[in-house]
Amino acid sequence: MQLGDKLIDGASIKPLSFQNFADCIAEAQNMRQPKTFEGRLRRVRMVKQVAYHVNGSTVPVTMEDVLKLPIPDARKIAAKLDADEGKAGKIIRGGDGIDQAITYELGTPIPTGQGKPPIIELEFHARTYGDIEDVMAAPDAIQQTAMLIATIAKPLGSSLTLLPSWALNLITIADGVTISRDVLPRFLGSPDE
Repeated sequence: MQLGDKLIDGASIKPLSFQNFADCIAEAQNMRQPKTFEGRLRRVRMVKQVAYHVNGSTVPVTMEDVLKLPIPDARKIAAKLDADEGKAGKIIRGGDGIDQAITYELGTPIPTGQGKPPIIELEFHARTYGDIEDVMAAPDAIQQTAMLIATIAKPLGSSLTLLPSWALNLITIADGVTISRDVLPRFLGSPDE
């Protein structure tokens, strides 16, 4: 494919973790062009999630470069951005997250390496405002969920008290969106409470 003055041999789409997805949303929210949020998000993802190759090497591509992609190539790439979102998990022990912990079974377990079992379940439990202050202050549900996972998600079946940063980057989009939909609201409550 031709990309401005570069002849690109090919492109590969990298799976996007939930944390990376949240970062892409934050970047798209701060952009002015294109007019639609969906267009801004797609452009960010076409730069950050796609590796473009020339002669077997990956070449950096800017947002302006993406605009020069031929339409058929851009459509092929855009159609594959969401191909590997992972499998969604589910709540296996319900609670309100405050008086009783919520246990979420990951649809895509997090490998830990070194012959150790993967992280399969996350426990969400917070008692005070201080525990979730950053969650409540985040600007939208995706950022709130990313903060919820980073600050209070405890991997069950391990000695870890919180998810380490490397594990945060392995939470899939499907699991993150499901946590956003099913777990996060239990901490935020309703305005009437």
